[in-house]
Amino acid sequence: MRVLLLTWDYPPARGGIQIWMFELARRLPDAHVTVLAPAAGDAAFDSQSGLHIRRLRGAMLGPVPWLLHLTVATTWECLTARPDLIVCGHVLTAPAALLARRVFGIPYVVFTYAYEIRRHRRRHIVSRLLRGAEIVIACSHFTRAAVLSHGVAPQRVSLLYPGVDPERFSAQPDGSGTCRDGTIPTMLSVARLTEPYKGHDTVIRALPLIKAKCPGARYVIAGGGRLRDYLAQVARSVGVEDDVVFAGEVPDDELARLYRSCDVLVQLSRESASGGGAEGFGIVCLEAAACGKPVVAGRSGGLVDAVVDGETGILVDPVDTEATVAAILSVLQNPSLAGRLGAAGRHRVLQRFTWEAMATEARRLFAQAAGQPWARSAASSS
Repeated sequence: MRVLLLTWDYPPARGGIQIWMFELARRLPDAHVTVLAPAAGDAAFDSQSGLHIRRLRGAMLGPVPWLLHLTVATTWECLTARPDLIVCGHVLTAPAALLARRVFGIPYVVFTYAYEIRRHRRRHIVSRLLRGAEIVIACSHFTRAAVLSHGVAPQRVSLLYPGVDPERFSAQPDGSGTCRDGTIPTMLSVARLTEPYKGHDTVIRALPLIKAKCPGARYVIAGGGRLRDYLAQVARSVGVEDDVVFAGEVPDDELARLYRSCDVLVQLSRESASGGGAEGFGIVCLEAAACGKPVVAGRSGGLVDAVVDGETGILVDPVDTEATVAAILSVLQNPSLAGRLGAAGRHRVLQRFTWEAMATEARRLFAQAAGQPWARSAASSS
């Protein structure tokens, strides 16, 4: 099968979607994959990836100029390589695929993550792009419901979860981590500080109550962005400015150690009142679980797919401070519970959320979309 992958998000740029698209492309051993992606410090990365990647200029000018470039490049690929299937890593790239379907009859699939299809200002355009796809891939049940709200036929919407690398994110003890020295109770959140719905402020406001029962506890926030100053002000306002650590952007090779050196991952993402922002899945919950760490997460969005309440973590109302405090304290004050949740979380990752499992299901869906037979084969990590 010849696959053309159109993606706005791709390494060496960082982020969950970027990693997902890379792992997808390199784990399709039975397909000839061409990737069309933005140019962003790419030469060294591309030379080592072993993939056929065409970098398109214009992303710095904004999505519209880049989309025009993408449309021209997609048309050229359809004329010269005649792909069997176009895979859109984001609905932003789907206009080029929709044109290719109408002109060349090539089917396409679209990956969706919730936020981009819930708050888009031109909802009617998004609906048309989704309905034109042979299959729409949703990363969670929450995202699937958002797709269905656009009028997409239910049989055309398929769940496909992201994965993690359980060798990179392992449960090996590491007392030399970035966060703590092994004695300070540590909560951790990993997310860009660009969206208020991520819930960092709720954790900060809960911290004085947590410290009253668990002296010395601190909260480490990994990620950078425009909300840092606001969150620092929240910390000052409740008197915990010395107990909130802004770790900034953490290099990929340090992230696993960061997870291992905390006591609990806290991701209190909530659904924004405007109906836009929400957590489509929560891949950081899987990364922490793979490291054997318990998770306290908001019962909202796709987090309910990432965390099994009472088994791999604890789900709470993300705006309920008392419930948040109780859940975090139950983990910090009960090592046996924390260990049980962490062990179950890693087991679940190994069973259902590896990149190999994702790639196997992706190959099945792609074959279905392209109208080709499919036979299960071992995913390649080369």
